[in-house]
Amino acid sequence: MTIDQYTKFLLTLIAVGILGLNFHLYKGSIIKNAFAANEQIHKIAICNEQGTKCAGVSENGNHFRIIVTPR
Repeated sequence: MTIDQYTKFLLTLIAVGILGLNFHLYKGSIIKNAFAANEQIHKIAICNEQGTKCAGVSENGNHFRIIVTPR
């Protein structure tokens, strides 16, 4: 009984995925975590090119919405 190349490729892909998951779970992360340089919070304003209209956040009970207001 012979296995065609597609089936071999698929089984190899599954085996590599299982090995990768095991490595990730038992040896640590394959990709290291990224951390910010400091723990400060930065406030960012999203405005048009002229700086005359900026986005803001409006709260209505448990809902938030983004609004654009003139500066």
